[in-house]
Amino acid sequence: MIRALALVFALAPSASAQTFGVHASKVYGPDGVVEDATLLVEDGKVRAIARGRDVPAGTAILEHDGALSAGLVAAHSYAGVLQESLDDTRSVLADARIADAFDASSSDLRRALRAGITTIVIAPRPETLVPGVTAVAKTAGGTLLRRDGQLTIALDGRAQRINRAPTSPMGMVAELEARFAKPEGVFATVASGRMPVMIAATQRSEIERALAFARKHHLSGSLLFAPLAGELVPDVQSSGLAIVFAALPIGAESRTIDSVVAIAKAGVPFAFALDVPFDAPDALRISAALARRGGVDPASAMRALTSDAARIAGVGERVGALAKGMDADFVLWSGDPLDLGSRVVAVYVDGVERLGGAR
Repeated sequence: MIRALALVFALAPSASAQTFGVHASKVYGPDGVVEDATLLVEDGKVRAIARGRDVPAGTAILEHDGALSAGLVAAHSYAGVLQESLDDTRSVLADARIADAFDASSSDLRRALRAGITTIVIAPRPETLVPGVTAVAKTAGGTLLRRDGQLTIALDGRAQRINRAPTSPMGMVAELEARFAKPEGVFATVASGRMPVMIAATQRSEIERALAFARKHHLSGSLLFAPLAGELVPDVQSSGLAIVFAALPIGAESRTIDSVVAIAKAGVPFAFALDVPFDAPDALRISAALARRGGVDPASAMRALTSDAARIAGVGERVGALAKGMDADFVLWSGDPLDLGSRVVAVYVDGVERLGGAR
């Protein structure tokens, strides 16, 4: 429960009406869990994590007897764009920006917010070879953090068609090779390293093909889905790509969970996709909890929901951690965020309470 302490209105010079603290039993800071700590917020940004209640005199403090973490980050979704996220009339739409189709009023965002998700990657559906460029948005207000995120490439079987080229895996690679041989437009931006890629691949052969292509062209970014990436750790490491795993369902195959564990133990950054509305928003936290139960250490599982996911999305300088100067996007939990028995009590975005629980 949160309860406001008596507010001191005769504020000290170092405090302001836009400054407040939230004292929690545990705060998940950038350097680990800090017990009995206060998150200090100033003008919508994180100012500090203080031990106990060591904040400037006159600062209003809210008390919370549970945990406090950075807002969760979904590294892939179709939130607010499902009806506009697929154009399979052409195999290459590199100049298509999913941001242009984004509906900031979508109920998908409100549902995600209720699950503690404050930032979400919006992507075109990888059902054509190059479906376009992702964007990154906040779930409160739909603020776009990035209009140009990652170029989506699909070396996934779902991107093949029998009625238009490319019709085979080799044809898909040949088309990409032609585009990167003399790169223009978005392909030139990617080839120069100024835009990362997100390469969708599901089957082991597709993953191997994607890793080889990324290595050959020195691409940065991530693999999307890639459930067996953990069986190819040396190749993943040499590619330099991160992994955005599909959400893990309850009852996920042990082979898939073992793959996530192998990636985590190898130190490869990873996160989880949340293909709203196909997945319920709670699937993001369920994925990390299942990974933890399978053998991923809690710190790595938590980073997959926050800081690593933000870095993979290209917004790690603003969200995903409670470091000084970053956006004050945070969640108050009734207990450990990786404990599925815990619930969201309140969600703050840019220092403003956007969702409140029981008081």
